[in-house]
Amino acid sequence: MQPWRAIVVGLLAAWLTGCDPQPTSVEQASAQARTHLQALGAAGLLGEARTAVQVASVRPVKPVATRWSSAGQPFWWAELKTPTGEAAGYLVWEGNGRRELLDFSLEGLTECEGAVAKALPGVPPIQQFPIKGADGQPVASGCVPTAGGSLMAYWSNRGTFDWQADDSHEGLVRRLRDRLPMSVIADAEGYTDGKMALAGAFPDALVAGLRADAAQYRIPVDIRLVSYSDQGIRTEISEGRPALLMCNVLVPRKPELSWGHAVVAVGYAEVGGKSFVGVIDNFHVSRQPGTVRWIAADRCSHLVLVRPAK
Repeated sequence: MQPWRAIVVGLLAAWLTGCDPQPTSVEQASAQARTHLQALGAAGLLGEARTAVQVASVRPVKPVATRWSSAGQPFWWAELKTPTGEAAGYLVWEGNGRRELLDFSLEGLTECEGAVAKALPGVPPIQQFPIKGADGQPVASGCVPTAGGSLMAYWSNRGTFDWQADDSHEGLVRRLRDRLPMSVIADAEGYTDGKMALAGAFPDALVAGLRADAAQYRIPVDIRLVSYSDQGIRTEISEGRPALLMCNVLVPRKPELSWGHAVVAVGYAEVGGKSFVGVIDNFHVSRQPGTVRWIAADRCSHLVLVRPAK
């Protein structure tokens, strides 16, 4: 084969596989991060308080296979900072192909209202916490009841109805958790620092648990499970109704890991022609409570809609 033909074949093969002929350098990745920041600005997500956000560092991440996901393709992770050096969030984007943005968070972005992005404030950012399991050992409260508790507290805080019934946030999560057939899952991958056992439940069980709780406390609410759609989440958010979201996402504390997760969806955005869902993540402690995390919509599977009955 002639040298020029080998070059053409190599470039064509790289294009067909969605990969660049040469790996991205840290300098190129830093430039890509700045480009993504510009796209966030164009979507109205930076605002006055975040226009000076800078890229602090970038690094490649190689995903690890888990019980819930394959290893997948490598991606880039960028830490963001303020001009004074404080943590300002993160960006995640594809390591090859179109280098599309996959996931991001901007510290202090708790609400927004614009032409292509909207996020509702006010969902209590309850984080998972340890409880005593049947064997006496600590187990996580679980993302499903924790997210459900956050949504129940949201409606109570708005004064729509008193779904919280004087329980603390933890009490609310425990109350809902007791209604669910929870599974205890050993933390073989190391999601938690101490490998505390995890806990999970299915979305249809969440619907049943929420309905039972609403019936006991005489809360006039309609609850249903539907497949995720961009239009569906836009309708709920536009009507001022957060929803419970089932998704598969990376773990910000340890981004080489990913898992099936339940969170509260509070927003939507269009960034660079791609759809994102804004969420309150119960396994991501932000510096400023209530900061919205944004995940690619193609990582979402189902919504549990909770609507005040008319």
